[in-house]
Amino acid sequence: MAIYHLSAKVISRAGGRSSVAAAAYRTAGRLRDDRQGLEHDYSRKGGVVHAEIMAPENAPDWMRDRDQLWNAVEAVEKRRDAQLAREIEVALPRELDRGARLELLRGFVQREFVDRGMIADVAVHEGKARDGQSQPHAHVMLTMRELTGDGFGKKDRSWNAPDLLMGWREAWAREANGALERAGRSERIDHRSLDVQRAEAERQAERARGDRQDELALEREKKVIELSREPEPKIGPSANAQEKRGIATERGDAFRAAQDRNAQRQDLGWRQLELRLELMERGRAFIATARERLDQLWGRAEAAMSRIRERVMGEIERPQVGAERGDLDPRRAAVLGRDVARPEVQAPDVGRERVAPNDPDRDRRDAVLGRQRDAGQERGAAAAERDIAARDGEDRDQGRRESILGRGRDTGQERGQGRDRDRDRER
Repeated sequence: MAIYHLSAKVISRAGGRSSVAAAAYRTAGRLRDDRQGLEHDYSRKGGVVHAEIMAPENAPDWMRDRDQLWNAVEAVEKRRDAQLAREIEVALPRELDRGARLELLRGFVQREFVDRGMIADVAVHEGKARDGQSQPHAHVMLTMRELTGDGFGKKDRSWNAPDLLMGWREAWAREANGALERAGRSERIDHRSLDVQRAEAERQAERARGDRQDELALEREKKVIELSREPEPKIGPSANAQEKRGIATERGDAFRAAQDRNAQRQDLGWRQLELRLELMERGRAFIATARERLDQLWGRAEAAMSRIRERVMGEIERPQVGAERGDLDPRRAAVLGRDVARPEVQAPDVGRERVAPNDPDRDRRDAVLGRQRDAGQERGAAAAERDIAARDGEDRDQGRRESILGRGRDTGQERGQGRDRDRDRER
């Protein structure tokens, strides 16, 4: 995984440091400090794979000599706490080969430092990281004074602006990512803080879940876990050398404690993600099973309804005794939503219920309740009632005539005739 690192610090005489000694150490060279009368020999130091001085076009040739350059810096600074040089330390992408890394570094140094008037002493180191892989990085020592003619002029205070440092950090991320893209690599680096990166990854994961992009959401959630760590403190060269000799140091202990806390955060984050994924998978399985079961039940219901329709239609199409093939039972017709030709109903006689002959509401009620009768039966019943009413009328007229003429009738015979009339009415 590509790692972002770019830091800036000032090499100051207040800490008892020397720019000559710093240059000798970073370039694994041998330099003499004329001001102190000391010789600094780091020629046997390993891990330095490249060193060069990059200067503006108007810089004199002697400034491209490391020994003369940094002794001139020491000579021009008079204060005991003078700021001698600025150092930029930057991690190079291990995903690039050595040539691509050097090209990336040279372009960055030229655009951001040399073009502004600084002289850059560049040293590329390749050590081993804690994971056993290579750890390529570069140290860039920068002068802090303007160039005037054949020497140094005043210090340029604008080079100390915090905004300028932020611009350098952003520029390195942009140029390194461009180099990774040209090399066909998918790794990227980010100059922003871990908190800002983590918040952005959380927002992206939330948007992906809302858009139902499960794969993208999972990728962003993994990114959130990777960014859920605290910055690890730097051990430093002195403490690192003691640690290599097996001597525990305070910086080393702080570094290991931060590593342990980060490992615990990572482990907890991965376990939470695995649990969430398992719950999501179980939920999907439950939904799929329920959907399959509902589909089965719906299929059974449709099959049952189809059988019912076929049975009803079969009964309709089968010839009926005393009826034509097209006749429908009113109740079945009402269920199927079909219209049945209803027989014409005669107007009721006097004394019976008076209903309008063309009452569609009554026809529908009679069809649903099965009250419709055969037209022939209704005509027979009406004729019988009319006959009974006529006989009753004749008997009443005959009785009046005999009463007027004074003719008597046998009471028993009258009683018998009365009973006969009652039975006729009941029929």
